[in-house]
Amino acid sequence: MINFSLKEFVDENIQNFDRQNTLDLIKAEKLLKAESKLNKKFTINEIEEFLEYIKNNKQNYDQILNLSVIKNICNDIYPENLTIKPDFENITETEIEEFREFFTPYLKEFISVSIRYNKWQHLINFHNFYPQFFSVESLNFLKRQLHDKNNLIIGGILRDTNLSLFKKNYHFSFDKKFYFLQSSIDDLEFDDDIFAISNSIAKNQDLPIDKKMIIGEIFMAIFHFNASNLFTKIILKRNHKIAKTWIHQKTGILNNLAYRIAHFFVKDQNAELTVLLSIVIFGFYFLSFFFVVSINRKAYIFYAVINVVSLYLASKKLRHHYNLFNPENSIHNWGKISAILLTALIISFVLLLTVGLGLMYVYNFVSEGKFSIGIMIPLIISGVLIFLNKTR
Repeated sequence: MINFSLKEFVDENIQNFDRQNTLDLIKAEKLLKAESKLNKKFTINEIEEFLEYIKNNKQNYDQILNLSVIKNICNDIYPENLTIKPDFENITETEIEEFREFFTPYLKEFISVSIRYNKWQHLINFHNFYPQFFSVESLNFLKRQLHDKNNLIIGGILRDTNLSLFKKNYHFSFDKKFYFLQSSIDDLEFDDDIFAISNSIAKNQDLPIDKKMIIGEIFMAIFHFNASNLFTKIILKRNHKIAKTWIHQKTGILNNLAYRIAHFFVKDQNAELTVLLSIVIFGFYFLSFFFVVSINRKAYIFYAVINVVSLYLASKKLRHHYNLFNPENSIHNWGKISAILLTALIISFVLLLTVGLGLMYVYNFVSEGKFSIGIMIPLIISGVLIFLNKTR
């Protein structure tokens, strides 16, 4: 590839440089070789390639090389100002057509660097603003690179390896711009790849929640592939909906609580400790009823209702994690029941502090006509819980 910084150096040091003028060419050669010896700024090979180029190419492409993005790419400088729409007013289609093939190796290098560093938005912008600069070779090169990336995603999901490591190594698969780029280039070209990635969802229905969340993030991102194929569009929409439910299984206070408790009882620990914790939880759960009755007999019915609600919520939130427990393992069965009761206990306690206290203060206000500042306690607790739930 030609080092175009040599052209800038020549233009700066030789006034009105004319490539058609033999004397100017001799001046340029002496100037560049002298600079090479003094400062080692250019290599002899670069100088010879450049001189060969200006001797054999009648078209100098000055107008095209005035475009800052094209100029930077040709000078091996990664362009950052790709959001500005270029002005092609003084550049003819013929000039661009002649320049296109010459520009191909430079553009391929720009594509490689962009993909290496996940600069998907830069590729989107370049494709949108400079589509006429893609030769068949450079466009096919870009397509091959994207196909290779898609195959990495498909292979990673189907192998069901360590998805956390997969996310770390292939974080481009979680970037919506990666998929949008493909549809902006040619959605039909990548339709089979996108369908294959989406179809892998069917093979991952019974995964643990952690892995489901990772796959769910991929399907949330792939939804931004703008498919013209109606069938692919339906698949993407369906998987997007499923992915949202997967991701929500671990978001929010209750979901997070259920996740942590379930994993606590299935992680590697000795059976005696699990049984002991289960007995403590069982005992504490049933003793809580006697504790409530001892304080206020009338509260028994209310506490029973709260426990029904709590058990329902606990079972609902933990059902996403039931596949962690081995039904043939008695210790796991103890852990599963204990997880439900412990989650229900925590939910019941929170409901008592919010709903129970709130109703008590309201009842006192209605019956006695006295407003108690204590009603602020359940309101504050409720506010804090709502805030924490939103942030999670």
